[in-house]
Amino acid sequence: MNHLSSQQDVPFFRIPSAGKTEEVVRRLIEAIDLGIFSEEDQLPSEADLASQFGVATVTVREALSLLREQGFVETRRGRKGGSFVTANFTIAHARLLEEFRRYSVFDLRDYGDERSAISGHAARLAAERATADDIEQIAKKIRIMEKATGRSEQRRADMRFHVNVAMVSQSVRLTQAEMQLQSELGMFLWIDPLDAAALNAYVDRLKTIQDAIARGDGALSSALSIDLSKKNMERVIDARLRLEATNDVTGTGDDQ
Repeated sequence: MNHLSSQQDVPFFRIPSAGKTEEVVRRLIEAIDLGIFSEEDQLPSEADLASQFGVATVTVREALSLLREQGFVETRRGRKGGSFVTANFTIAHARLLEEFRRYSVFDLRDYGDERSAISGHAARLAAERATADDIEQIAKKIRIMEKATGRSEQRRADMRFHVNVAMVSQSVRLTQAEMQLQSELGMFLWIDPLDAAALNAYVDRLKTIQDAIARGDGALSSALSIDLSKKNMERVIDARLRLEATNDVTGTGDDQ
């Protein structure tokens, strides 16, 4: 089924200068893994993707060529031609696990430190600037999180919550920074889904942040957001160490 009309506005974020082709590949695989693009869906045009990512059209063309080689997309000719997704969720997730192995614990901790700084200050400003409508929008994102089943749904719901808090801060730069961080490494926070009990506990944490913002308590909102970021990073580092241990046991890890 073709969902192109509803996907033209998928928010990809601009890519830094180094490793542009590889980064486009990774972000498109992540979009497949998240279910933004499903099998048989048509991707936006090369020009649209280039504009979204902030790269040259030739970079997108090179990325799509690599995706074709890896079996993620196929190119069809003709009036209704274009690039179509051929890989399923399982294949995309396996590819992201390979990507996860490339990040050291130091890399992930550094990412967590930046997330804490961004989300903590965004929450502080949100508490100072939120309207009643803003609070309701944050609550709506939490209700979506409560019903999220599986890793992809949980990741999308969590991302929307944090981006929404940043938007409520009324800081364009903080919102862009949060969105950029989510795009770069946010998927690794949700390599493993939360079970029912862990999801309930996570939702409770989101609700405490919402309550603090609603009360206008900037210091508490910031502290709670920073604490959540730290807990998330502990979870992702644990997942990375488990993956490394699995590699060691199966003999699939690096020989370095």
